[in-house]
Amino acid sequence: MPIIRKSLSTSILPRGLDDRQRFLRFAELFEHFSNTGELDPAADVPFRADMNSIHIGTTMLGRCDGTFTTVRRELRQVLETNDDRYCLVRNKGARASTIIHRGREFTLRPGSLALLKLDEPFFAADGTNRKQFTNVHLPTATLRTMVTDVENLVGRELEPGGALSLAMDYSELLLQHPEAADEAGMAIASHLLDLAAIGLGVRSDLAAAAQRGGLRAVRLKAVLMILEQRFAEPDFSAQKLAAAAGLSERYVNELLYESGASFTTRLNELRMRKAADLLARKQGRISDIAFECGFNDLSYFNRCFRRRFGLTPTAARGS
Repeated sequence: MPIIRKSLSTSILPRGLDDRQRFLRFAELFEHFSNTGELDPAADVPFRADMNSIHIGTTMLGRCDGTFTTVRRELRQVLETNDDRYCLVRNKGARASTIIHRGREFTLRPGSLALLKLDEPFFAADGTNRKQFTNVHLPTATLRTMVTDVENLVGRELEPGGALSLAMDYSELLLQHPEAADEAGMAIASHLLDLAAIGLGVRSDLAAAAQRGGLRAVRLKAVLMILEQRFAEPDFSAQKLAAAAGLSERYVNELLYESGASFTTRLNELRMRKAADLLARKQGRISDIAFECGFNDLSYFNRCFRRRFGLTPTAARGS
């Protein structure tokens, strides 16, 4: 899985621009750098900004330091990015920040954290002209499986301390030394996900499960859930499954094999079950049913079906 490191700074802008021109040029670059949100510049200080991010599959670590008054995600970004990940943020400033998300307003005190959802707009301001923040984007399907009540934690202040603060400390350290991600990218993503899940899961039974060594089982549950949701996609692969789960492909294959069957075996079994069900209750061409189950080769579908059930799809429909 590719590791992508990005950086953006006002230091790269051409000389001779006034503050307004500098911001407009930077805003254009920022949209390509990360179309996560919009930043409103402070009017009383010179405009500057420094950002860097590390992308590991569906996990992202990002840091920003600049002369901004507000941070917001508009409906435009929601629609353009089609991003539904969770975003874990921490207030690094000296003042409480006001956040509006999911139709309600709450206060985020210095050091406290919040969990936001990128498929909905948000707004944040604390009355200062400088913003420093670190955020971590986490894969939706995996986190929902690891913390069953995670949706109840979105859009509210989360007390600092424990595994959640440790996850943010870890992220900030990595952003200061991004070359570490080149050596251990997927291990880093998995570790961050575990820390966030444990921190969020103290309100559920996840912490106890983790102490019993249950994180591997929790990850397997997440992988199987994603597989059951997406097996009918014609181009679905172990690589795409791993990316959706925020894990390495090798680790996902190990989890599946240890639990009794390989990715290909499980994928074909899910497709075959759906095909048998559709043949029993749905009219139409067999080629259409094959495609609906994720096959784009009718001959291969016929061979798989006969191997699994001992008869052809046509015979199964007629029996």
